Amino acid sequence: MDIIIDKRLRELRAQRKNTQEDLADYLNISFQAVSKWERGESLPDISLLPKISAFYGVSVDDLLGVGEIRKRERIDRYFAENLKLQNVGKMPEAVALLRGALKEFPNEHAVMSELAHAIFYQNINDTERYKEVIELMERVLRESTNQSLRDRAVQLLCYSYNYLGDYEKAKEYAETASGIQFSKELILSNILKGDDREIFSKELITVLADYIGLCTYKLDSIPWEKRHEFYLKILEMIFDDGFYGFYATCAAERHHFFARIYAGWENREEKVRYHLEQLVRFAKQYDSLDGEYTYTSTFMRGVKGNSKQTTKNVEGTECERYLEALTGDDSRMFDRYRDKDWFKAVVKSLE
Repeated sequence: MDIIIDKRLRELRAQRKNTQEDLADYLNISFQAVSKWERGESLPDISLLPKISAFYGVSVDDLLGVGEIRKRERIDRYFAENLKLQNVGKMPEAVALLRGALKEFPNEHAVMSELAHAIFYQNINDTERYKEVIELMERVLRESTNQSLRDRAVQLLCYSYNYLGDYEKAKEYAETASGIQFSKELILSNILKGDDREIFSKELITVLADYIGLCTYKLDSIPWEKRHEFYLKILEMIFDDGFYGFYATCAAERHHFFARIYAGWENREEKVRYHLEQLVRFAKQYDSLDGEYTYTSTFMRGVKGNSKQTTKNVEGTECERYLEALTGDDSRMFDRYRDKDWFKAVVKSLE
């Protein structure tokens, strides 16, 4: 276990507003020795620990930072279990777990942030959850100086207020966010060097492709099929060898959307069949991911992914999800194709 007495001594001195000389006089040692402790250049003799603890009115464990280390280890265990649950779509269980974590650590902003994220992305029709997200994230903005937590708070506040119909409040928070030109990602892509720059820039390509995909949804002046085709073509260029990794789920979702739309039109069997067969291809590719993998396409070669580090808001595999979409209660648009051999083959592949 790491000893963080240097940090604790600095914190305790700041809280008590004493000087290094005050502690040195109390211990009958030189202030230079105390200065070295605070800089992490040396450690106090073990015989001095009870006296230092008495001077500051804390336990020896607290002085050594053991309490803080144990707290961090406990929170990390909560977060690891949360990731396991969200990785398999068990969002209600993840929310319950994080509520327990917040009850145990009521002032931990990172716990508040993880809980708000899990609440927001639950696959339930309940607008009340947005109010809880707002309460948690506004507290993070008031109290935390951690920029990453503040950025997530602004994002969730914008989305939550927007879902509640308060467009002006959502816009007000959005205006406080940094512009894309000041983002960490773009700055790092310009200052990193060598292999670090190569891998980071490749990873950034997929992030930007994601945002382009989101933006295409908003372009109401452009026909819907053009928007979705545009995003699929971007993915095809990025993953030109056909291996999409995590983004196989994005491709499957777009093909499912196309299939549903075309299924509602007359004389579109060829298009429905194409998109359902592509859906199967990408759903099976995503479900085949098991832990770490490496991209091999021209633009992503060498970039690593890990299916265990992803989250989703519904349980089951992609194949199970789309099998339900093609055979469940909400699949009537495909009724005209159910007796077709190719449709039966699609269903069988998903099974």
